Amino acid sequence: MTNLQKRWSIPPRISPQADQDLYRYSPIFRQILYNRGVSTPQEAENYLNAAPPPNDVLDITGIGAAVERISHAIKNNQSIVVYGDFDADGVTSTALMVQTLTALGAQAHGYIPDRFDEGYGLNTDALDEIKAGGADLVITVDCGIRALPEADHAHQIGLDLIVTDHHSPGSELPQAVAVINTKQPGDNYPEKNLAGVGTAYKLACALIDKRQPSNINSDQLLDLVAIGTVADLVPLVGENRTLVRYGLDYIRTIPRQGILSLLGAAGVSDYKNINASTIGFILGPRLNAAGRIDSAMRAYDLLLTEDPRQTGEMALKLDNLNRERQHLTRETQEAAEELANTDDPDTLLLFAAHEDFNPGVVGLAASRLVEKYYRPAIVAHTNTEYTRASCRSIPELNITSALDECIDLLVQHGGHAMAAGLTVKKENMPALK
Repeated sequence: MTNLQKRWSIPPRISPQADQDLYRYSPIFRQILYNRGVSTPQEAENYLNAAPPPNDVLDITGIGAAVERISHAIKNNQSIVVYGDFDADGVTSTALMVQTLTALGAQAHGYIPDRFDEGYGLNTDALDEIKAGGADLVITVDCGIRALPEADHAHQIGLDLIVTDHHSPGSELPQAVAVINTKQPGDNYPEKNLAGVGTAYKLACALIDKRQPSNINSDQLLDLVAIGTVADLVPLVGENRTLVRYGLDYIRTIPRQGILSLLGAAGVSDYKNINASTIGFILGPRLNAAGRIDSAMRAYDLLLTEDPRQTGEMALKLDNLNRERQHLTRETQEAAEELANTDDPDTLLLFAAHEDFNPGVVGLAASRLVEKYYRPAIVAHTNTEYTRASCRSIPELNITSALDECIDLLVQHGGHAMAAGLTVKKENMPALK
């Protein structure tokens, strides 16, 4: 049982009334609750209190095998590389897992691919480099669930692989010591909407429960969980709501130095009153900006650095990168609107690709097109051989399922119902469109 689960017995923030009657809430408030799927008094109490659900982390498929393999690596002093993604969810996931493993006595290092040179997810060149550097085990966070060829390559070169991810699995799972993804077939864990950092947190909780270290507990990771969860826009209901509630409490009480410096660089002086909006509009964009414009390792280093002078300089750099990101996003959106034929009401899918588009902001531009025109949007950077795109959708179209129907045209793709990424050879672009 994790520390968070043990908190089930804490006094609720809103005391239950004896009559358990929803009518003690105002009509407007009841309507808001109903709009969010809350229709009974008990559901209302659970929702408003963000009560930790009595879920057992060991119900997640692959957790047990992953804990055993990691424990073996720690015991035998094997080198572990945590392989993440370059967005805020991936960065917080990588930092969380490295912090946990290091506290448990492991030789652990983070690796986040370069968006511009390597692209998203596992790649064989990086795995070769990791193997040459002496690693024995790679743990993916927020990526890997569709990396079948790359997982096979890891096996061929003698790298053990543990995949933790929250993106939708394909028809096959990667070859690995363990695959941890609550969306995979047969998984019994009730919460299916964890972010990448939430999934990594579950593995960290299982490791901490197994090894019982004195220098770390699962609560100390909740700040990272809250940031990654909010920034990745997963639904803030169920267990996600609980994780974010207690993560915010932790930041307000004991903020890590990197977060404190980033808030300061953004002009937020009162960390004791931050909320999910602070993450969504202040922290998340600045952490994301590192991977969109420069290197996501800047954000990763900020989260794990404790020296105030160093974190201050790092935070100012991220703040400047965020300003640059905002400018590039506006330019890309304007150009994409011209290319996507937005004036035609019969255009059901907005599609814009150009060699001058910055790969780091195409997803943001696609999101703005969806917000403005309420149509699915695909915005892409193209070169002489490949087009790499970010896709954003509306509830009426599961964009990842739509891409699954075009798999014969694609080099790589993956994502969620509302957001996805793809790589396509340039000659297949007209057919894909």
